[in-house]
Amino acid sequence: MHRLILILVSGFLTLVSQASFTPDLARIAPRGAQIGTELDIHLYGARLDDPAEILFHKSGIEVLKLEAKDPKHVTARIKISPDAELGEHPLRLRTHGGVSYLRSIWIGQFPTVMEKEPNNDFDSPQRVELNTTIQGIAKNEDKDVYSVVLKKGQALSVEVEAMRLGRLFFDAYVAILDPKRFELASCDDSPLLYTDAFVSIVAPEDGEYRVVVREAAYQGQDASRYRLHIGTFPRPSVVFPPGAKPGETVDFRFIGDPAGEITRKITIPADATGRFPVFAKRGDLLSPSPNWIEVSPLEHIAEKEPNPWIKTATPAPAIPFAVHGILSEKEDIDWFRFSAKKDQNLDFKVLARKLRSPLDSQIVIHDPKGKGIANNDDQGGPDSLLKWKCPADGDYFVSIRDKLKNSAPDFFYRLEVVRRSPSISASLPVVERNQSQMRKVISVPRGNRYATVVNISRSNLGCDARFESLSLPGGMSMHTPPIPRALNSFPVVFEAKADAPLSGAYHPFKITATGDKAPNVSGPLREVVHHIEVNNQGPYHSTLSEKIAVAVVDEAPFSISLDTPVTPIVQRGTLKLKVRAHRKDGFDAPITLRFLWKPPGIGAPNTLKLEKGKNEIDYEINANADAPVGDWQVCIQADANTPKGPVFVSSSLVPLKVREPYLKATIDLSATEQGRNVPLLCKFEHLTKFDGKARAELMGLPHGTKTKQLDFTHGTAELTFPIEVTKDAAVGKHNGLFLRLHIPHKGSTILHQSGHGGTLRIDKPSPKKIAAKPKDEKAKESKPSTKPLSRLEQLRQKGK
Repeated sequence: MHRLILILVSGFLTLVSQASFTPDLARIAPRGAQIGTELDIHLYGARLDDPAEILFHKSGIEVLKLEAKDPKHVTARIKISPDAELGEHPLRLRTHGGVSYLRSIWIGQFPTVMEKEPNNDFDSPQRVELNTTIQGIAKNEDKDVYSVVLKKGQALSVEVEAMRLGRLFFDAYVAILDPKRFELASCDDSPLLYTDAFVSIVAPEDGEYRVVVREAAYQGQDASRYRLHIGTFPRPSVVFPPGAKPGETVDFRFIGDPAGEITRKITIPADATGRFPVFAKRGDLLSPSPNWIEVSPLEHIAEKEPNPWIKTATPAPAIPFAVHGILSEKEDIDWFRFSAKKDQNLDFKVLARKLRSPLDSQIVIHDPKGKGIANNDDQGGPDSLLKWKCPADGDYFVSIRDKLKNSAPDFFYRLEVVRRSPSISASLPVVERNQSQMRKVISVPRGNRYATVVNISRSNLGCDARFESLSLPGGMSMHTPPIPRALNSFPVVFEAKADAPLSGAYHPFKITATGDKAPNVSGPLREVVHHIEVNNQGPYHSTLSEKIAVAVVDEAPFSISLDTPVTPIVQRGTLKLKVRAHRKDGFDAPITLRFLWKPPGIGAPNTLKLEKGKNEIDYEINANADAPVGDWQVCIQADANTPKGPVFVSSSLVPLKVREPYLKATIDLSATEQGRNVPLLCKFEHLTKFDGKARAELMGLPHGTKTKQLDFTHGTAELTFPIEVTKDAAVGKHNGLFLRLHIPHKGSTILHQSGHGGTLRIDKPSPKKIAAKPKDEKAKESKPSTKPLSRLEQLRQKGK
């Protein structure tokens, strides 16, 4: 893991007016530069006035000058160290009004030239020197052709940075053609670079060779920009072993370059952990981008071939350990032998795709006789993860192969076997699909607050937690509530003093397990930024960080406060929270309010709008019947479009108490008919004493009925509501009745809702009874008719 470096800028312009909020950095040009050089880069977007500094994730770039040309254009003079790491350098622009989204600049070892049109034909290529980086654009139905002169036996490698530039979905294709137009190598996607491509050859003869680059489906556009490296640099597809320990010196083998295998001795930094980049080197040239290994303190060994079955299994170190291997032979399978104790809970984890191997792993655990007793293919991804409990002391075996029995020299893997242990970490939530950067920066206006939600991830752990900042900008503080074990997220409020200096940096945060029986375990606040995401396909290029950009920014034209509620909210009850806006003179824009975090069982509208010029609003929340009883802390987040751009603020955290109802009610079934009034009986079970007079409202009555509110006091056992029923009242069984109860509490009321499911049945009026006829009339009716029957009636009689 690289240390995040803050690059301070000296000599920037003094602030003369308030900066725009929420700077929007959309594009950087050029997209890359050569190590050991100075150059001007241009940053384009919106609300970029009053730039203060550029925050880089890695060391090696110094900002010499930073200047705003206008609110949409900033220039920076940068100096790149000769030992700067090759590849991507993520950055953010901090202005006095905020911090931008994460963008990147790419550092290479070659001078950069620009594409020159026309260059879309084999016979009219753009001629370039070897060891050059070209910046170009692949437009719709366009292909760009470049030519280089090679001697027989000379190596040529080509690598393109396209999707990795993070601008848009751009699936690049590259190919090398010989002087006779025959294709020697081509590539669309690659396991190492995902949708970016690389190819390498050794020239079979002297001549002028062509390099072709285009969008894979000829569907490029004006924004399909690329950086194309053409040269004699090494470009291996595999590094072996794919893992090491911190501080260890390893002879790494770089495999897959047509010019031959490369061995390079590399010492891993003592503070390195997790996925780590290593670069192949041939002569003075490095590969443009790294291969990847996993750094951890685990003892590790490489497989000893042949090991395709139980009798030739490679013995593994004592648990915990890691083993490395390559499935290079046809339908290859590797076996390892290990010792385990009864009831040990072990995790078997394959790292292959994570390290850019094409292997789709499948692992099987075998008993001492070789019988398979547990297996796993995928576990939330193509890399296998198997959790296993050892049934008895003894020697066991684990085998690994490709799911489809594929194999090749680049099908490498690292298999880790560790005792299951607790872990905890934190992250910021994704608030909008395919917008992973939204609200991932903590920008706090002077004299104001900003709130966010933090998610918790626990593994093999159930405990309370504590969240803390390891550093913050001067004049800023952080407020967090207690985090009980039942919570998977919680709110955090940052507050800046009115005289806090305008500043910003990347800051680390930590979450720690707490409680009497909690293990001594903590973890970082990790953040992943996906630069390109596509619906149902996921991210295509991402940046991982364990530090968050935090800044104190210019004053906002408003602040908000949330009144501490006088009463608790009860299960199945509601509560109106008073939100107040404090506007500066001249600011009357609408403000969007957001109930940022909801305690368990609490519901609320996602947003409310405080209309133009308004300063108060009630934010009504509700508690369901299963809302846990407890004390929580909540806040309101607010944002508004100001003349200087959108700005976010929040209230402070205020306590919210959830309690059981003071009483429960049941509603007896009542039946009537249209036009007939009816009483409806409600019964109470009192749970908590209250003083004063309460009020009951019968809710959910159907059309054509009404009643009145009734008062009652603690101890009242029954209430009878007189229901007025009109002649056109809705007929049917109406079972949506419930009581809204206003219980007095400290000069206010606790709003209860109880008696749900009460029923009122309304029927149509019964038909009027017909008066009985005299006996003599009945006798007359019973006499048979003397009228002769028709022919049709006669036939009917016969048919009966």
